[in-house]
Amino acid sequence: MGYEYSVKGNVRVTPPIALPALLELTQGPDLPIFCLAPTTDDPDAAGPWADLVGVWALVPENIPHDPAQPVTVNALAMEHVSKSDAIHQPLAKFVRLCLAAGHQVVSELKFYGEGGESGDIRVTENSEIEWVETSAPGREPTRW
Repeated sequence: MGYEYSVKGNVRVTPPIALPALLELTQGPDLPIFCLAPTTDDPDAAGPWADLVGVWALVPENIPHDPAQPVTVNALAMEHVSKSDAIHQPLAKFVRLCLAAGHQVVSELKFYGEGGESGDIRVTENSEIEWVETSAPGREPTRW
């Protein structure tokens, strides 16, 4: 057993990214399998593995009437409880794909640990994912 964190929030993408650039996140074989849904509360967001890997929803900016036009995604909405690495790795892959396609990302993710600590998950200037504690009862907050 390991230490678990609860993470919830969004990662905004500007300008919105075409869904085909993120298709590998929606098709597996790696978990989690990201879905297209407007929020983490949407029934379509809870896929068959949601009880194990949480909800990773690609939030569409638009769904065009013309099927020849790509769906664009303006955020990743997520809600998950797991070990930090099970959250960090898929999040880093999403960020890498967005940045490789020339987009900017801004994280609005919050985490809460088993021991009462809390903080933000940020994307640094050099495109790394960083966990920054803002509260750590009984000790100084850290970052990793």
